[in-house]
Amino acid sequence: MHRPPDHSPGVIAENRRHYELLVEMARHYAGQGDVEHTLRAAMLAGNYAWLAPVGLLSDLRLERTVVRAVRGSGRVEVDGERRRGRILHVLSEAYSIGGHTRLVWRWMNLDERTSDVVLTNQLGPVPDRLVESVRDAGGDLHDLRSTAHDLLDRARALRQHMDRADLVVLHVHPYDAVALAAVNLPGVRPPVVYENHADLSFWLGVAGADLLCDLRTHARELDVELRRVPDARIGVLPMPVEAMTSSPGDALRRELGIRPDAVVALTVSDNWKVAACWGRGMHHVLDRVLHWSPQLSFVLVGVTPDANWDRLSKRYPGRVFVVGRVPDSAPYFALGDIYLESYPTRAGTTPLEAAMLGLPVVALADAPEGDPARIFQTCSPGLDERPVATTPEQFAVAVRRLAVDPELRRSEGADARAGVLAVHDGSGWRSRLESLYEQARSLPAGSIDELGDSPTDDRYGALLLSAFSPAPASPDPRRMAGPLGTLFDATMESDLSAALIREVDSPILARVAQGWQDHPAWTSRLLALAAVHPRLRVSLPFVADDDVQGTRSVACLTALLADVGQTPDDCGDIGLESHAPHSTVTVPGELTPTDEALDRVERLVSSPLLGGVLSATAHAQELQPLAV
Repeated sequence: MHRPPDHSPGVIAENRRHYELLVEMARHYAGQGDVEHTLRAAMLAGNYAWLAPVGLLSDLRLERTVVRAVRGSGRVEVDGERRRGRILHVLSEAYSIGGHTRLVWRWMNLDERTSDVVLTNQLGPVPDRLVESVRDAGGDLHDLRSTAHDLLDRARALRQHMDRADLVVLHVHPYDAVALAAVNLPGVRPPVVYENHADLSFWLGVAGADLLCDLRTHARELDVELRRVPDARIGVLPMPVEAMTSSPGDALRRELGIRPDAVVALTVSDNWKVAACWGRGMHHVLDRVLHWSPQLSFVLVGVTPDANWDRLSKRYPGRVFVVGRVPDSAPYFALGDIYLESYPTRAGTTPLEAAMLGLPVVALADAPEGDPARIFQTCSPGLDERPVATTPEQFAVAVRRLAVDPELRRSEGADARAGVLAVHDGSGWRSRLESLYEQARSLPAGSIDELGDSPTDDRYGALLLSAFSPAPASPDPRRMAGPLGTLFDATMESDLSAALIREVDSPILARVAQGWQDHPAWTSRLLALAAVHPRLRVSLPFVADDDVQGTRSVACLTALLADVGQTPDDCGDIGLESHAPHSTVTVPGELTPTDEALDRVERLVSSPLLGGVLSATAHAQELQPLAV
């Protein structure tokens, strides 16, 4: 059974507190009629809950905020009768490495219709393979981030592209508020399918899907119970897979130094899927496998070498090869004789690719029924009928049987290939695709108001925390603004900083740099701010070369106060001090006499999200401005 680390409840609670501040920001902007900042705050909230588990897999409150902001009093209608032979695929970002983008271009390759692609938030170069796939499908590729700065403009542009299509398939990141907004703009649109490639995690988009497309049947329970997706709006389409092509693996065997007579076991994975998230990691399991099968060598692709793999390599010299991330994993599949699924979390794409090449696939699924970790050890259609080891000993025995018997490797590899081909490629996959499209066409636009609120599940949240975010501290939400880029602007930074310090029973200390007396207009503006905002504490250094009594400093300060109609007796919280006093909340660095510095302070102390002091439980913190 999964036993969460002792710090998990505290981290999840703090993650949830941070997340709720982001939701509050979105609702605040929506209340002001600021749709653009509503979308930006929702995007930041979605990214935070995806990467820092909060005990939620969806948040229908937040989605309602977005839907109402963009829809107003209008209505959405679905036109399922379009038959022009054009499909629109929507991604947030596309990558040259990883299974997410490969899924999209394979889908397009297998679908005989014209396929267009829209990217809502591409941060890096568009992969050449995706460009080629769109061209081969007779379609167009549109990068919205390069042509539309604001999120609302991107949503409107995406909706225009949607209007050309018979159906729309969303392959978006969990944070994508642009797609959610576009789907819910008023008017008539085609049916929308949300492809659920992040089925273990939080994502925005329940209200952005007429039909949810799961890639495996086992995700349905999470969809219904924790996301509140109606069962009738869930379909299943196995992941499209194509056979890899590469040269024989002999040259790569020599390059790695693998013995010519060795039987090669291969795993292609990510770091988190093989890490010891809840007790055992893959390195523990491989120890027994290598001990029981001396003819076996093990190649691990995509995982960063660390101390655990170094120890295993030293224990089995010349038999363990951890090669890290590579741009193309196909050559490594060519040298494999047996494919070992990642443990403790099984992968989606790579076992299917191995099976397509005729490699026997061995898996370990030891989470008992009722354990939330069980979903991490389920597999895709085509492999879900294959035998699975339920103990490390069974796993090692299964590998040994294959290692010593080439004919068994061939027969089990052929069976795995046939099972995967039947549902992940060719006519079998296409028939399932047509069924999915027809199911989407038959559904009216959904109503998020009928779904209630998303439930919390801190037990499952602790499992996600162990797998994705094992650090024993909650991340600062300002560090999660990367997908927004420069859209995380001064308004958002100030409002979020204000919300984070709202509960701290402490003044906001602003220490001023030397030379303030030489900038009377700037200093007068700061003094006026302190008078209006009692929580602001201004610390002024003594004027250079002043006497012990601070005569010149007091005189300068008194004169500047008089200029703004104040005296030392009725001014704000202002102090003349040799050194900055301690404060729980500080403006970073020393304030220099620039308008930008004062603007930042004014935005912070004027933010509606600062509010009143609610409690004194928060930790000391410095308000770090982000470079965006």
